[in-house]
Amino acid sequence: MAAGNTRSEVRGATDEGPLPRWGALAYPNYRNYWIANLVRIFGIQFRFIGGLWLVQQLADSPLWLGVLSISTAVPTIVLSVPAGALADRVDNQKLLVWSSALTAVVTGALAVAVVLDVANVWIAVLWAAVLGALMALANPAQSAILPRLIDMRAIASAVAYTSAAWSGMRIVGPFAVGILIAVIGTGQAFIVTAAAFAISALLLQRLRLAPVERRGTHAEHDGGMLEGARYIFRNKLFLATIGLSFFTSVFGSSYIVLLPTFADDILHVGARGFGLMETAAGMGALLGTFLIVRVRSQRHYGPVMLLAAAAFGILIAGFAASRTIGVSMALLFGGGLASAVYLNVGMTTLQVLVPDELRGRVMGVWSMTYFLGSVGGLPAGLVAAWLGAPVAVAAGGLSVTAFAVALLVTVPALRELARPSAVPSRA
Repeated sequence: MAAGNTRSEVRGATDEGPLPRWGALAYPNYRNYWIANLVRIFGIQFRFIGGLWLVQQLADSPLWLGVLSISTAVPTIVLSVPAGALADRVDNQKLLVWSSALTAVVTGALAVAVVLDVANVWIAVLWAAVLGALMALANPAQSAILPRLIDMRAIASAVAYTSAAWSGMRIVGPFAVGILIAVIGTGQAFIVTAAAFAISALLLQRLRLAPVERRGTHAEHDGGMLEGARYIFRNKLFLATIGLSFFTSVFGSSYIVLLPTFADDILHVGARGFGLMETAAGMGALLGTFLIVRVRSQRHYGPVMLLAAAAFGILIAGFAASRTIGVSMALLFGGGLASAVYLNVGMTTLQVLVPDELRGRVMGVWSMTYFLGSVGGLPAGLVAAWLGAPVAVAAGGLSVTAFAVALLVTVPALRELARPSAVPSRA
């Protein structure tokens, strides 16, 4: 009982009474975590955009841009499951602090190399690979730490607010990064990025969290690193939910990779139109996350997730067929909103129903699916080269719709899923 009281006090709110009006943001620990995460997300945005710009300056070759992207994605994908196992055994706060701190150090070292004019493309690729590994270390811990910050009744809003930070930075991040590089220079901008990660580490270190009660000694959950994957495959609800995220990343996200092609060759709107379409999708995703926060209904959670996924695919296929910038932006806005709804519902379902002993490993698999978009970009590019970008994007979107409809028909647990109970499963 004492441990439970300590946990409530550290969270900053009791587990009883009505849910606070602003959900997770009513908890001081979560507010501090959210600010730290927002600073970190800015750093990640710069890592992605600034890294590509740096390689373009160093090598002036599309091939090296692809190499840089893969060098980040592969370590993240490969290490996500081991990182999930680590998150079940090590204090998540320490993992996040060390990941941000080491990212600051590595990025600072690259910044110095750029400023001193000794950087080359191989140094940039190595930097990207190291950062991909550090991101893999942090991702499962980010999901696993949420129950330590809030009352689990507020988990849906915590997931949505966290997603909103990503969506919001997707809107303002590219503009801010471009201005930063233009005003102070590439190397100096990397110094600012390193400082952002360092600030994030300091803010995370200041969180007041209750000690972790480790229950990983239970025999049923002692299967090691792959126990999370085995648990998912034994549970049709989890397998279907994560499968939907997989389909979105590998097939549905192809439009992101091919958006420059639409801007230049199909809609003929250039860089400005490209930015407008990116912004439209980001604004839709941001609105979708806030809709999730405000929805209080406990019913039809599963059907809402599947119908939103089906709508996403149809909207993206509609975008592929559009030939005017206004219609394209409207469809991307709708697609961003729909994807935010079903991915937030899916993550909330996992957060509530996954046993604490397996949270890191299961969320490690979930987070891995997010980074498969880089892998899916290759087949999308091949199909686009063969049949055209509109066919590739439409096929990817409609495959998500088909998968969502198939789940609606074949997985009764999803059709019957109401909003999960606030008490995590211990099964």
